[in-house]
Amino acid sequence: MPLPIGYNIRCDMKNGIYFVTFSSNNHDVGQGTVVVKDNAINGGDFGFTYQGHIQGDTLDLHVSQHNPQAVNVIQGVNDYTMEMSIVEVQGGYLLSGAVKGIPQARLRVSAKFIGELV
Repeated sequence: MPLPIGYNIRCDMKNGIYFVTFSSNNHDVGQGTVVVKDNAINGGDFGFTYQGHIQGDTLDLHVSQHNPQAVNVIQGVNDYTMEMSIVEVQGGYLLSGAVKGIPQARLRVSAKFIGELV
């Protein structure tokens, strides 16, 4: 099935700083910031850190809870790896995937490019 106009599968994400908004299949929503450099991703928010590597149009992203009071958009887990696909859109990327071993625990992420690296 072809992608909608304005969408493009991309082999890697552009280096830079991204504002991310994520939502689960339970409609829980969160926001954070990530930095992409040479196909490595590092970021976080008030409750979690995110680290991973991009290979082709996929991302393995490790998510770890650092604030025990934070509520996770993926209910019931606090240290896990997401397997995500990456699609380029105008102004950034859309990512979607599931927790490894828990295919029903799905997540969608909008990554808006907000700045170059120095």
